[in-house]
Amino acid sequence: MIKKLRAKIIILSFVSVCIVFVIGLAVLLFIGYARLNDERIAHLTGEFSIEDWSTVQPSSIGGIVLAEYDLQTKQFLLRCRGAGVSQSDEYVEQALERVINRHSDDGTLGFGMVYSRRINGNVMRIAIYDRGYNSSRETKYLIYSLIALLVGAACYLLISYFLAKMALRPVEITWKRQKQFVADASHELKTPLAVIRANTDLVASHKNATVASQMQWIENTRFETNRMTELVNDLLFLAKNDEGLKEELAAVDFSDCAESVVLSQEVLLYEHGKTFIYEITPHLSVLGSDGQLKQLVTILLDNANKYSVDEGNIRLTLHPAQTILGRTAELKVSNDCKELSEEQTSHLFDRFYTVDQARDKSCTGNGLGLAIAQTICENHEGVISAEYSDGRITFTAQLPLNKSTATKK
Repeated sequence: MIKKLRAKIIILSFVSVCIVFVIGLAVLLFIGYARLNDERIAHLTGEFSIEDWSTVQPSSIGGIVLAEYDLQTKQFLLRCRGAGVSQSDEYVEQALERVINRHSDDGTLGFGMVYSRRINGNVMRIAIYDRGYNSSRETKYLIYSLIALLVGAACYLLISYFLAKMALRPVEITWKRQKQFVADASHELKTPLAVIRANTDLVASHKNATVASQMQWIENTRFETNRMTELVNDLLFLAKNDEGLKEELAAVDFSDCAESVVLSQEVLLYEHGKTFIYEITPHLSVLGSDGQLKQLVTILLDNANKYSVDEGNIRLTLHPAQTILGRTAELKVSNDCKELSEEQTSHLFDRFYTVDQARDKSCTGNGLGLAIAQTICENHEGVISAEYSDGRITFTAQLPLNKSTATKK
């Protein structure tokens, strides 16, 4: 689809520019031809300033035929054929006869000649310019113009190809991401749906069984339904942001948001045997969404809980910092984890990306959490990054502090 769109854009732009080039070339040829014709007329007119044509040398009047005709005797008094006249003597004689019988003093004789005449008493002076004399000049002008047209068209074709490629690159990336997003979402939804269908088939096959005896399949169905609901909610969040549907931002105490999430997650982390410490600087105000900021902290803590090894040694800090974004609220969540390569670390924020070796069967993530975290940071004009070093992974989110004074409790 993208290739066809690119080809259409290139063809349409190329054809339109070629039309402009052809029109421009036609105008240039017309102007050039008009100038050459004016030069011929000026050349002919200049010959009439010579009082005695009998003294004119053929070599000095290239491409011109001069003649004097007596209107009373109907005889030619003088004929002088200049060097370079390409027409035959018979054709020249016929041309002179045609000029004598013409009513106008200037004009053309077919495609080959231009004439001018002056009558003084009984004598008619005739000057005929042979266009073939400068035909090579006209041919060169036409050839050079065509070469310029072809070179210009070829250059524009190359330029339009690269410009179309550059212009469509974001569209191509978005299109590929959308296709991959749909494929991954379909794959993720397929598993819980298959489990739900299998469980309901098992329950249906034991019509006379009690609810208590079927609780295993019912609980499995409930678990997969919850998984699918979470996945659909995540997909809706990302889809709304992709469509540009943003929440209105207001001054929010990021410290309060982080602290409320920490208090709710602390017990869960201890239940999983994780060591957890945190430091939060109070009253850090950012321009944002209270719900999204809490979701950001929840995602990072949930990720640390799921994918940390042993006790995890999970650490959360929220402090002010001076960064390239200016004064920011810097949220860091780090934990012990299995070894990650630079390639794996660079893809952690990709949608549906999972590091298999960092997962165990108890992990129920769908690979969208960190992508959502990145989207939340972008919504708040911030950035998020991941860095692995010496067996620990650290996620750092930086959000610009609110320019107004911090909110107070």
